[in-house]
Amino acid sequence: MVAVPLIAVVVTVLLARVSFPSDGPPSYLVTHYLAGAGIAGGVIVAPPTVLGLVAYFFVPSMRPVFERLVLYPLFGAAALVFLFLAVTIWRPDLDTPASSLQTATALVNAAAASALVMSGIIVAFSGILACNFWLTSYFDARRCHPYDHIALFLLGAAAHIRRERHRWHDDSRVTSWRASLEVVAIQVERDASLSGRIGLADGSTHMELREEAGRIAAVIRSHKRALAKAHSARDVDAVVVSLVEGIRAFCAGDRAALLTHAPDQVAPQVSSFAKAALRLTPAAVLIAAGLLLPLVPSIAHSDLASNLRWYLIVMGAIMFITTREDLATKISEAVAKVLFK
Repeated sequence: MVAVPLIAVVVTVLLARVSFPSDGPPSYLVTHYLAGAGIAGGVIVAPPTVLGLVAYFFVPSMRPVFERLVLYPLFGAAALVFLFLAVTIWRPDLDTPASSLQTATALVNAAAASALVMSGIIVAFSGILACNFWLTSYFDARRCHPYDHIALFLLGAAAHIRRERHRWHDDSRVTSWRASLEVVAIQVERDASLSGRIGLADGSTHMELREEAGRIAAVIRSHKRALAKAHSARDVDAVVVSLVEGIRAFCAGDRAALLTHAPDQVAPQVSSFAKAALRLTPAAVLIAAGLLLPLVPSIAHSDLASNLRWYLIVMGAIMFITTREDLATKISEAVAKVLFK
């Protein structure tokens, strides 16, 4: 039911904005219909797919949430492209001869209409799936006890390690075990903080419980070191036994037992994926702006549209490559002098 308003908005925009021209050669119209749909689909699907694959292969702890890692960015990208196409009016180049202006207008409108329809379809379907994911997680959380999700995640990790304990010498298996424990630790940091039970006004209690959740997560992460040092299946079994004790404590809600072997203080965890995202996001925004802003009609007809495109793309690449602000500033000034002299 949550997706119904979204679908209604998409259908309303499509009915108001989409018109399929009939003027012009049929073969060219079909070509532009396909091109518009293909370009819109590529622009929408490519970034989330690349993001998901990079996370899947370089951050193993993200693999269990791979579907959401791709789905939510896909919905966001589709919504942005859909809104951009919905508010943009496309016109052919002003240098087009008057004799062929009507045909050029029809071809441009054909490509724009098919692109808008394609982005609307992706918005609708990805929105339905995203709402389904969210509602499933929401109702599961309402039916479960506070630590049930953690216990299930930890049980799955312990079973995974116990089943393959005789492969302790296989580096890829140990890496997989460690990744599964990192997933559990992330779940602990989220659920053991009990943020849903605390009001916004009670900040001190929220901070205290969040610190405790971080300490419990540190206990889970400490088993990753034991797995890396394991020299026999017996060493792996010892880790599994410890994890089973943790499962019992979570099922019983025994927070004191969970904190028994926890460190007094834990440094904030910043994953390599989060670090990469902090660098990638501003760079991606600049590059996307460089690609999309010059397409806006009022900017496209400017003599500096091409210069603006290359300036933003170059700045996005520089921002991703280096973190030195002084170096980035010097390069940006040099590029601006060349492009906007």
